Amino acid sequence: MNMQNVGEIVLVVLVIGWVVFRQTQWQALDHARLWRLPIILGIIGVLSLKSAVGTTTVQPISIVLLVVSAVLAVGVGLLMGTMSQVRQFEGRVEARTGVAGSMLWLVMLAVRIGVDVAGHVLNAGALVTSAGAIMIFIALNRAGRTLILARRSEELRMVAAH
Repeated sequence: MNMQNVGEIVLVVLVIGWVVFRQTQWQALDHARLWRLPIILGIIGVLSLKSAVGTTTVQPISIVLLVVSAVLAVGVGLLMGTMSQVRQFEGRVEARTGVAGSMLWLVMLAVRIGVDVAGHVLNAGALVTSAGAIMIFIALNRAGRTLILARRSEELRMVAAH
């Protein structure tokens, strides 16, 4: 394991901790900021994945595992957005995923680790287990959640306006 791998692992752990913390806090749903985290994580993931693709052979099983991971990430994100609590507070819309959503997210991450193990067992290559793939996985999850929260906040604003 080299220093780049250690750095990537530390980055992933920090992002996970940050996301879990933020999910339990009421956050104003600002449409200008709502998509920021998924976009930033996606860009970091793509750039990191690009370097991983250059150093490994892409196997068909790698593609299958990455697609399964992506579908899982988006699906759980959509469910988390649905489970989130949304409220009107002091003239603004706020949301939090809460403990149940955070636990669902942690279960999803455990499944993702299972995909990594399967990738090793099936010789899927380093692409599946790369930090870039994990960052994209998290970005897709955040995007699914954000999609639902954006819709729900808009509905709440329309109800409050009437």
